[in-house]
Amino acid sequence: MTDKEIKKWCKSNEVTNRILQIPDEMFSLVTVEQAAYIHEYYPANTLFRLPQSEIKFFEWLKNNDEQVWDDLWSDELNPPYYISLLFLPVLVKGTYRGFPICDLLSNDNYYFAPSHLADKESELFTESSKTRFINKESLTVPQLLAIEISMDAIDIWHFAYKHNIELTEAKRAVKSLVDDEVLVHLKDAEYLTAFIDF
Repeated sequence: MTDKEIKKWCKSNEVTNRILQIPDEMFSLVTVEQAAYIHEYYPANTLFRLPQSEIKFFEWLKNNDEQVWDDLWSDELNPPYYISLLFLPVLVKGTYRGFPICDLLSNDNYYFAPSHLADKESELFTESSKTRFINKESLTVPQLLAIEISMDAIDIWHFAYKHNIELTEAKRAVKSLVDDEVLVHLKDAEYLTAFIDF
């Protein structure tokens, strides 16, 4: 969509009961800058529904880690899958990682940004993993996770879903990387907000 089309769309779409209806197809058509414009155009308390692809992920999460799903969506103030318009730029980002799971209060967070990779140890590990990937050699789950984190922030649930990996295996990969001093694991939500790229 062009900037002109985005401005026209904003003028013709109103917020009803704090909710802005965004069609699914728009998520793949809008740039990060245009998403930021949409966010700034509407009131700060505006919500929107996640795209269907992300709802499908969260239904998978509900079946595979219900405690985490409850931590995210059991708030009675808002219906499930409605989030702040502040997150729209994150959802349309080129390296799509989904709605970031990084503010869990009753469970440990498993959200990692490139800056969570320890300096020299992770650089060697990640580069050798990337070389294996380029050469089409098999990768271990820790190697695959290190590559994913080096490219952009991701949580362990989106990682497991994306690669069809069991959550227990993905969490073992985190432990392995932490034990090898490749990765820093910040489990509390209060330490992670600074790592979300809005």
